[in-house]
Amino acid sequence: MSAPESTGHDDAIAKAGGDMGLLFDGFFGSIESLRQSEPSSTQRDVHETIANISSHLWTPRVERHEDDTVIRLTASLPNVASNQIHVSTDTPGRIKIFGECNSQVVYEHGADRVTERQLGQFEKDIPLPSSARVELMTTVLQGSDMIITIPKQ
Repeated sequence: MSAPESTGHDDAIAKAGGDMGLLFDGFFGSIESLRQSEPSSTQRDVHETIANISSHLWTPRVERHEDDTVIRLTASLPNVASNQIHVSTDTPGRIKIFGECNSQVVYEHGADRVTERQLGQFEKDIPLPSSARVELMTTVLQGSDMIITIPKQ
C-alpha cells in the first residue's frame, strides 16, 4: 500500500505552518533578547519597540451571522473606550470597524513584573453582500462587544 499523494493544498498548509513558526520564533526571540539587554536608556527603546509591534498585531475578532433578512456582526473590543470605536460604510459593499486601543495590564510574579500594553490603531474591513442595506444599520455596545445589525433587501 502506498502513501497518499500530497496535494498542493497540503503543501500550502505545511508551508503556512512553517511560516507561522518562524514568525513566532522571531517575534518572541527578539522580545526576549531586548528584555535581557542593556540598562535604562535601552529599556525605553524596548518598551517603544514592544508597543509598536503590539499595535500592529491586534485586530478585533468579529463573528458574522447571516440569514435571509439580516446580517449580524459582533466585534469583540475589550479594553477599547466606546468613544474610540468607529464604523464606516463609505466604501460600497464593505463595512469598516476601526479605532484606537490604549490599554495596559501588569503581571507580577515574585520579583518579576511584566507590563503589557496595547497601543495604537486597529481596523477590520468586512465585505457585505449587495443586498445589505447599510443605511438602516444599527449598532449597540454590550459590554466589550459591538453588535452591528444590517437588514437585507
